[in-house]
Amino acid sequence: MPLKFPFAFDSHLKRAITPLLEFLDQHLSSLNTWLLPRVFIRALAGCWSAVLKEVSAQADAGGAEKPRVYHHRLREALDLLAEFFHAEGKGLPMTDVHNAEWVRVEQRMQYHQAPTEELLERWLADRLIEQTRTPLPSPYGSILVRVYFNHDSLCVEVLSARDVIPLDPNGLSDPFVVLELLPKRLFPKTHEQITNVQKKTLNPIWDECFEFGVSLEACRSQQATLALSVWDKDVLTADDFAGEAYVSLSRVPGVNSHAPPDPLRPIELPLMQLHDRNHPILQILESRTTDKLAIDFVKKQKLRFAEQ
Repeated sequence: MPLKFPFAFDSHLKRAITPLLEFLDQHLSSLNTWLLPRVFIRALAGCWSAVLKEVSAQADAGGAEKPRVYHHRLREALDLLAEFFHAEGKGLPMTDVHNAEWVRVEQRMQYHQAPTEELLERWLADRLIEQTRTPLPSPYGSILVRVYFNHDSLCVEVLSARDVIPLDPNGLSDPFVVLELLPKRLFPKTHEQITNVQKKTLNPIWDECFEFGVSLEACRSQQATLALSVWDKDVLTADDFAGEAYVSLSRVPGVNSHAPPDPLRPIELPLMQLHDRNHPILQILESRTTDKLAIDFVKKQKLRFAEQ
C-alpha cells in the first residue's frame, strides 16, 4: 500500500500523521503479502473500524477545551486516512471506507467544530423533522392550535389538548402551555408566553390567543419556529414536562402564500418527548462547560426526556 499525501494538507498535519501512516503501511503490507486477498480485505476493514473509533475518541477527548483548528486538522486527518485505506482502489472500496461509522464520526467532528448557536439550530431543525414524522395518536397526547400572521403580528391561538399524560398522584394533571419563538437570532426581542393552568384534567381547554410582534421577513426564514411545551403545574416541586410540539412558521397562513385554503382551520399536533440521551449534539454541548448558553440548553432538554 503506497504512502502518499493526495491533497495539499497542512504541514503540521503531515508531520503529525506520517508516523501513523508509516506504521500502518509497514504492517498492512506484510498482511497483504501473507494473506489471501479476501482475508486481507476483511483484516483491512477491521483495522479501519479501529481507526475510526480512535479518531472519534480523540475528537471527544479534545472537546470544548481544544481550539477549533484542532478539530479541523483532525477532520483533515480523517480524510487522509480514508484515502490511505482506499489505496487508489487497491484497498477498501470507497463505499466501505465511507460506511455508517465513518458518517457518524464525520458528523460528530462537524458538531465539534460548530459554534453553539449553530448546534442549537441543528437541534431545532431535527425536532421539526421529528414533528412531521410523528403520527397521531401520540402516546403523549396532542395539542390543537391555530397559527397565522396578521397585521405585523404572529397570532397563536392555543385551543385545547387531549390525552395529556397523567403526572399527578390522582391520575390527572394541571396542564399549561409555554410558547416560544426560535431561534433567538431571528426573534431576539420576544419572550416566552404562558397559558393559564387548567386544573385536574387530561383534556384541557384553554381558548387563549397570544400575539408576538415580529416581522414577516423573520417568519419567512426556514428556521423560524414556534415551540409549544405542555407542563403539569406543581406547587411544592418543579413543574413536570408532559410533551412538546413545533410549528414551522414559514408554512403558516399569512406567511406562506401557498398555505391551505382554510387559513383559520386549527391544526392538531402530536406531542413528543425526547428519547436519545446519547444524542451527539447534547453530548458535545454538555462538554462545553464554560459556555453558559450550551449548559443552560442541556439542562432544559434533560427535563424533557421520556421516563425509561
